[in-house]
Amino acid sequence: MIEINKILLDDCISRMKKFTDNSFDHCITDPPYNISGYDNKKEIGWYKSNDLWKVDKKFSKIEEKWDKFNDKDYLDFSILWLSEIKRLVKDNGNILIFGTYHNIYKIGFLLEKLDLKINNSIIWYKRNAFPNITQRLFCESTEQIIWAVNNSRKKAKNWVFNYKQLKEMTVNKKQMRNMWDIPMTKLSEKKYGKHPSQKPEEVIKRLILGCTNKNEIILDPFSGSGTIPYVAKLHDRRFIGIENNETYHQQSLLRMNELNN
Repeated sequence: MIEINKILLDDCISRMKKFTDNSFDHCITDPPYNISGYDNKKEIGWYKSNDLWKVDKKFSKIEEKWDKFNDKDYLDFSILWLSEIKRLVKDNGNILIFGTYHNIYKIGFLLEKLDLKINNSIIWYKRNAFPNITQRLFCESTEQIIWAVNNSRKKAKNWVFNYKQLKEMTVNKKQMRNMWDIPMTKLSEKKYGKHPSQKPEEVIKRLILGCTNKNEIILDPFSGSGTIPYVAKLHDRRFIGIENNETYHQQSLLRMNELNN
């Protein structure tokens, strides 16, 4: 029996192996993108060294051990955790995964390799995205979310999609499109500490209200600073989060305590 509404400090794959099949209704997660790069040559996003945030000129970079893989290791790691998600999420449950061009095509390929139906991709447009510091590329101002269903194309049916509720959330009360213009995470959402990949609560809110129902259990194996569990609880969903970094795990517990007081 799973003790729900917990954020666990653990390795996601070893912990997921302890759960029984079909324990969760859905999975929403934000895995490592492999932006840091195995050879230290890729440096995009936030930079962290010795637990102190540093700034290179006006822009920040990322350098996190949990985000560093060579290509083969990243694929091997991804197929392991995706296979566990397939086992743990109930038939026709929703699987929503964040990514960028660094990893999202690999994730999509592996989802199809696992014979899961891909329904949509959502584009999150960050109007206030960080500039590209190389001055040799377009400014990367979007992230993607792959929406898959835990079943094959032929068998997938009756997945949760709360069309009317999403429609009411739009400005003109019309069908919600898959391009979401939402600014980057507010400072008020980072008051317990910074995480290099923290998502805005508004983005998570749309996913949770649109693709899950009240009292359902959401799995987030890469819970980071706890945004997905936090928003899930705000909207009467149950959850299990897993995070292997003690600093980010502590941040997530402080956030969750807000809702308990």
